Amino acid sequence: MKIKLIAPHEQRKDALASPFNFQRVNLPLLAALTPPGHDITIVEEVFAPDDMDQEVDLVGITVLTELALRAYQIGDAYRRKGVKVVMGGIHTTILPEEALEHADAVVCGEAEGIWPQLVADAAAGRLQKIYRSGGMTDLKGLPVPRRELSPITSQQGFNPIPIPIGIETSRGCPNDCEFCCIGQTLGQQYRVRPVPEVIAEIEAIESPHLFFVDDALGLNRKAAVDIFTQMIPLKKRWLAQGTVSLAEDPELLALMKRSGCLGLLIGFESIQKEAQNDVMKIRNLKIDFHEAMRRFHGEGFGVLGSFVFGFDHENRDVFEQTFEFIMQTHMDIVQLRILTPYPGTKLYKRLLGEGRLFDQQWWLKGYPPDTLLYQPKGMTADELINGYAWLNREAYSLGSMTRRFFGMTPWKRSFLGCQAFIGVNLSTRNRYFNGLKNPQPFAGGATQAV
Repeated sequence: MKIKLIAPHEQRKDALASPFNFQRVNLPLLAALTPPGHDITIVEEVFAPDDMDQEVDLVGITVLTELALRAYQIGDAYRRKGVKVVMGGIHTTILPEEALEHADAVVCGEAEGIWPQLVADAAAGRLQKIYRSGGMTDLKGLPVPRRELSPITSQQGFNPIPIPIGIETSRGCPNDCEFCCIGQTLGQQYRVRPVPEVIAEIEAIESPHLFFVDDALGLNRKAAVDIFTQMIPLKKRWLAQGTVSLAEDPELLALMKRSGCLGLLIGFESIQKEAQNDVMKIRNLKIDFHEAMRRFHGEGFGVLGSFVFGFDHENRDVFEQTFEFIMQTHMDIVQLRILTPYPGTKLYKRLLGEGRLFDQQWWLKGYPPDTLLYQPKGMTADELINGYAWLNREAYSLGSMTRRFFGMTPWKRSFLGCQAFIGVNLSTRNRYFNGLKNPQPFAGGATQAV
């Protein structure tokens, strides 16, 4: 069979691509799990459009909730051409019946133990409707992802950093935060891959630029120490997403630096203590946010600080307080988001039960990112929307970006560091400022559910 694996991307004309992208792991891994004798093509729409005129027998689509509408459009288009379509990923695991309206089969859960049988069934013309994982995948002995099939281009916008190669060292997260569905889809048990397998995979990657795709890198400190220690002689340069708790361990931070860490995406989530108590991963934090930033910057790490607005225990002062923190710590890059009630999360179920959702199936309506989709509690809808817009404009004003730059953490002192700071900030500024032009359909605090 000719198999095409697709990662959808937003197609709206006013949508700007993220200034930072990396080569995915999931589709190259599926390709490696595919039995011999099949031709495989990988399409990542963030890098290049799909050619629907290509001859293909089976299309596999990975579905994230915010891209479900685009995924369904792709699935419908291929099915009209008589091509069998299978969907998998977080969204189909949570809403398989919905996905089946646009696919011939869906995968619920992790695909490692299911995909080879699904391919065999498709080849034999006996494709089942639903393939369910029997449990959490044993991460020992995973095949090396077929990265040579995945398209690689350059970063979007002004970012000079080469596209990093995604690598996975663990799955699952024990924190079970209310707004996150990782625990429901990938499990609350934190599973780590055997360190020798991770190192062998890293050694086989020609590019020196890596991105760890783990949702909670370093939760198993022993495995993290082993990996980072063995990475030192490999001379790789890497980025990752992590929790503030990494800063609790100065020795680990120093080891990360020696192993090639350049920067981290850190989920601070909220600057207000009352809201922090609702976020499991920072509720029992043993370190102050300011001290955490001092330690991250002390090792020379660039920090992309992520903040989410609209928690029940936040009030309208959160925007000014967040701006003060960003400027005081000279945060390198800032990610500002309005809280999104994803299906399958405890947050979605609670807001639904409280009658606070403006649209129960918002992912099918094509709302742009950072649309307010529920009635806030600690402030009005307009206060949240206006405060969010104000913070975007302040954090990414030319004056604020200049002042943050002259915080001069060590990583910025190199020519590449200066380029990266300026490029990513300008790209992010363009993206956010364009996003602020999108209408907020529920402004005014409408409480009528759709």
